[in-house]
Amino acid sequence: MEQTAQQGEEYFTISWVKLFAISGVIVLTGVIVMVVGYWMGSQGRMLETHGIATSAVVTGKSTAERRSGSGTSATIEYSVRYQFKVGSERHLDQKIVSRSFYDSIESGDTVPVRYLASDPAINEIEPGRLQMGSRIAMGIGALFVLLGGALLMMPRKVKKPARAIAESGRQEISS
Repeated sequence: MEQTAQQGEEYFTISWVKLFAISGVIVLTGVIVMVVGYWMGSQGRMLETHGIATSAVVTGKSTAERRSGSGTSATIEYSVRYQFKVGSERHLDQKIVSRSFYDSIESGDTVPVRYLASDPAINEIEPGRLQMGSRIAMGIGALFVLLGGALLMMPRKVKKPARAIAESGRQEISS
């Protein structure tokens, strides 16, 4: 970033190349998240229209604490292990579920499951979970795309805050 001084005020300028690069990374990230969300939603839509309903037996439940990147906050993730039969073949799976669904079942319970005949690995034990995750991912992706686009509208030349000007003056004096 270049620094220039005009009429006693200090500015910093970012080049178009850097601005496009930063914006491009943000937009690309948003597009990837949106594609993943769409893919999740397409699985949910396929289960709604072509899914076969059967029963699954809950084989276990577990919780895991997930910490944020900074480690300051934690969320609890609830998962359920289950198995169901398709013909003579037994399928085992584990899914992350909502707390209310987790609390409503116990090991050994029989619960409904929907699966695709063409690929039983695509299944859903908690109705609507894939669709909800899809909507959230697509929304987050859209926000990244908008943020990346808005970044291009940012002025390239920005006045430094008074505090930054004072700190840069102290650095020059101590050098």
